[in-house]
Amino acid sequence: MGMSGLKLLKYVLFFFNLLFWFFILLLIILLAEVTLAILLFVYEQKLNNYVSESLTDSIQRYHTDNSTKAAWDSIQSFLQCCGVNGTSDWAGYPPASCPSGPQVQGCYAKAKLWFHSNFLHIGIITICVCVIQVLGMSFALTLNCQIDKTSQALGL
Repeated sequence: MGMSGLKLLKYVLFFFNLLFWFFILLLIILLAEVTLAILLFVYEQKLNNYVSESLTDSIQRYHTDNSTKAAWDSIQSFLQCCGVNGTSDWAGYPPASCPSGPQVQGCYAKAKLWFHSNFLHIGIITICVCVIQVLGMSFALTLNCQIDKTSQALGL
């Protein structure tokens, strides 16, 4: 195999360069995360309305869908809440997973309160994931450049 064959092999390997594609994949994921974060801040009110409506719709499927029933039971048990806005959301009587008492809050308000009380932890975890992604991108690009520089030094 002559030098032209080696150069062709170099270009084929560059196309299939996994470090390069790993960098591109991490870049796409990072851009998607940043875009999602911006959209969440911009459309926060629409998202709140959509979540509330979806939760209300899912209450209608409580008795017919086992996965919806399991989800509602676990949410109500974990957050000690009942329904979306309170026990009045349940037609007839609330399920056994609802806590009893006159001061029972709805799950939507409790979930928002839980999210806001854990916002610092969620933010720290999100920033750590982004830093790890940026480090992975920089290491992949640096290693790719070193491999390219070495192949140029060898005349490939």
